[in-house]
Amino acid sequence: MPIDNLEGELQRLRESERHYRVLLDESGDPTFSFYPDGTYRYVNQAFATGVGKTPQEIIGRTIWDIFEKNEADKRFAVLKEVFTGGQTKEIEVKVPLPSGDTYYLTTAKPIFNADGGVETVICTSKNITKRKLAEIALKEEHGRLVQATKQIETLSGLLPICAECKKVRDDKGYWNQIESYIQKHSAAEFSHGICPDCLDKIYGDQKWYKKRTAD
Repeated sequence: MPIDNLEGELQRLRESERHYRVLLDESGDPTFSFYPDGTYRYVNQAFATGVGKTPQEIIGRTIWDIFEKNEADKRFAVLKEVFTGGQTKEIEVKVPLPSGDTYYLTTAKPIFNADGGVETVICTSKNITKRKLAEIALKEEHGRLVQATKQIETLSGLLPICAECKKVRDDKGYWNQIESYIQKHSAAEFSHGICPDCLDKIYGDQKWYKKRTAD
């Protein structure tokens, strides 16, 4: 091929590369790719912004340079699987930021070379922070409900109760004051008072009581 044609083809390839880089950088979804050792081969602007850095601060560095070890190990384990097995994988990841944790669902897809080997892995992430925070809140609420349920003992079934003194017979055959029995088997507490009928019964023959009720 004549040199002029080669230069023209090279220029077209450069323009094409520039065009696709612009498209990726304009995407709101973080997009990035790796070398097999976990080094970033490319990151778009959305990814860089999401971790609070510039693309130049990330490209050529490893996952462990960007994230703390546990998070980096988790990501690299999936990346290694994709490079080794050549199968697309999904992973939920967390990006800690001063403004709060951000959560993503990341799809890691292998890109094959002419020999059939995995040349690179390209990843695209979707922000799932709202959904994840809702899941966390629901799990915490469920935990509080379970804990509250454990602390509540409910009364059920037939309770043998004395028709005269109103004591309740427990499952061991002992008779208990109804207040003691209910406090032991529920979260209820008692405060004491006297109802009008009992007041009449106890104090009905007292002059001061008759005078008070007459008023």
